[in-house]
Amino acid sequence: MRISRIYLPLQLGQPDETLVIDGSKAHYLRNVLRVKPQQPLNFFTPEGIEYEAKISAVEKRQITLFEIKASSQQPRPASIDTTLIQGISSSDRMDYTIQKAAELGCKKIMPVLTDFCSQKIPAHKFDKKHAHWQAVALSGCEQSGRADLLEVSPIMPIKEVIETVVDGIYLEPGAQTFLQNLPAQFHRQQHIYIGPEGGFSPTELELFEAKKYTGVQIGQRVLRTETVAPVILSALHTLYGDFMPPAESKQ
Repeated sequence: MRISRIYLPLQLGQPDETLVIDGSKAHYLRNVLRVKPQQPLNFFTPEGIEYEAKISAVEKRQITLFEIKASSQQPRPASIDTTLIQGISSSDRMDYTIQKAAELGCKKIMPVLTDFCSQKIPAHKFDKKHAHWQAVALSGCEQSGRADLLEVSPIMPIKEVIETVVDGIYLEPGAQTFLQNLPAQFHRQQHIYIGPEGGFSPTELELFEAKKYTGVQIGQRVLRTETVAPVILSALHTLYGDFMPPAESKQ
């Protein structure tokens, strides 16, 4: 039987004998997952700790857990630290990007407003959109078995991000560097700029060059913006991270 797994925003430390879940999480467990008493349930917390428990009682507005203990096999975070700086794309595409980035161990996504963004989000809706994207990231973390959360940053203009990121990588079809030729400084940690549907503007490319960022191409084909995140993360993990044999990935 598949064991359901959820995120609980709790600071447990040493867990009590029982734990009561209410609100939206209880609704989800009861009405979506349809949990039953005595059924096992796994959950993880903001501390990045995985717990095992059992359902004690299923009531109208709350779920009670018992036999709570930290899992003996804790999920490991990704072996590379990747921040994606993603030009905002249309709703479904952006959701797909964030979901797959979460599944592939990305540490952080920074949604940015670029010159060629086709998705125009009014400023008064920034917080709502950010909350939605963080929920998408959370769902991806729950599904993929990771216990560390993918952080989604508030929306920012790309120019403000460029001012703060020292060593950046930007994806550009005409670049001369390939992923396997990345300087060693990028093997364990990367800040990667991904353009929206229209790519980067000439002004943005000039800013990258002025900052001495590293331009990288990922093959002869032009990919949709929502395809780039899973492709780049998979390639990085193959070359330097989780897809390598354990002994090699620690080097």
